[in-house]
Amino acid sequence: MRCFSVLNQKPHLFHTSIANNIRLGRSDASEDEIRHAIRRVGLEGLVSSLPAGIDTPMEEAGSRFSGGERQRIALARILLQPSPVVLLDEPTTGLDRETELDLIQTLFQVLEDRTVVWFTHRLTGMEAMDEILFLERGTVAMRGTHEELMNRYERYRRLYQLDHG
Repeated sequence: MRCFSVLNQKPHLFHTSIANNIRLGRSDASEDEIRHAIRRVGLEGLVSSLPAGIDTPMEEAGSRFSGGERQRIALARILLQPSPVVLLDEPTTGLDRETELDLIQTLFQVLEDRTVVWFTHRLTGMEAMDEILFLERGTVAMRGTHEELMNRYERYRRLYQLDHG
């Protein structure tokens, strides 16, 4: 648990306050640390607009918030964890294109000092990866940087173009 944090496509959020959901990342986090994490993930405006601020209840499974907002709250939780490796398991699934791109940009900014292992079926954001392992039936079918894969593999180019219109 000290080595890895996980952000998956549907992070579990509890029927308690925003602060308590974020504090799950580190139980002794101060209110200032929680507010700093909220600011880093781009939710400061939203949270400050809520009548109870960070004490606003999430409602069941975070239903009060959009998919992108729920992912950002879960990301704020991860920022409180000291783990050096973050596993991203389809974190943008179900998000509209604009929200997806915005979340990806935030992920790269706030996780720049950590090792990120990203499991995805989509190729959005691959341009920023140091190395890509393209798996097929449990075997590495392609390996390299985004640029190398674009130059070397027609299939990768086609899949990338399908994701990018």
